[in-house]
Amino acid sequence: MSEDKADKPAAEASATEPKEAKSAIVAKPKPAAPPPEEGRVASTVRTIAGAFLLAFFIRIVLFEAFEIDGPSMEPTLLNGDRVVVSKFPFGLFLPFTDDAVASWGMPDAGDVVIVKSPADGVDIVKRVIGTPGDRIEIRDDVVYRNGESIRERILGPCHEDASSEDPTDCEWVEEGIAGRTWRTSHSLLSPPESMPEQTVPPGHIFVLGDHRDRSNDSRNPRVGMIPISRVKGRAEAIYWSSDDFIRWDRIFTDLD
Repeated sequence: MSEDKADKPAAEASATEPKEAKSAIVAKPKPAAPPPEEGRVASTVRTIAGAFLLAFFIRIVLFEAFEIDGPSMEPTLLNGDRVVVSKFPFGLFLPFTDDAVASWGMPDAGDVVIVKSPADGVDIVKRVIGTPGDRIEIRDDVVYRNGESIRERILGPCHEDASSEDPTDCEWVEEGIAGRTWRTSHSLLSPPESMPEQTVPPGHIFVLGDHRDRSNDSRNPRVGMIPISRVKGRAEAIYWSSDDFIRWDRIFTDLD
C-alpha cells in the first residue's frame, strides 16, 4: 500500500509535463502589427496603382479622346470638337506606334474613323467610303461606289455656324450609303474633281473628308488606301465643342 501511494505523485507529475510543453508552444510571441500609418499608406498606394492600371487599360484597349483640328470634316466635325473614339472594334493599338499590334475588325462604309496617315504618321479623322472589294470613282465631285452615285441631294448654302467657308462660296450636299446619310461641304470656288475608278484591296479602306475641298485623304496618292492596321478607332460622339466660344448645342451629340 505504501509503495502504491509513493508512486502516485510521480505518475501525476509525469502526466502534467506534456500540458506544460504545449502551453509553452501556444504562448510563442506573435510578430508585431505594422503601425496604422503604414497600413494606410500601403492601401493608398494600392488604390492609386489600381486606378492607374484601369485608366491605362481603358485608354489602350477600349476608348480614347480625340480633338478635331482643322476643317477637313465639316460640317460633321468642326475645329475644336472633342470626340470619344471606340478602339476595341478593330484591334489593339499601342501608344507611339503606327500600326496595330493585332487587328480583328473592319469598319463599315459611312463610319467616321481615326487613322494613322501613311503619308506622315499623323492621326487624321475621315469617313469610310469604300471597304475591300468596293470600286470607287469620282466624276465632277460626285462619288460613285460600285457604279452607283452616293450623292442624295444638294441641301443649299453652307451654314455660318458649321463652316469655315463664306456661305456664298460653299454648299452642302447630302450623301448616303446603305441607309446612312451625312452632309458634305463643297467649295464653289474650286474646280470639280475627278478620279478614275479604283478597287479597294483586301485589308484596306478608302476614306474621304466630309469637306471635299479641305481634306487630305485617299485621293492623295501619298495617303491612298488605308491599311486596316492603321485604323485606331471609330468616332462615336462629341463630348465637348469649343473654338472661340463653347458650342453647347454640339455637346453630347452622336455622329452621323
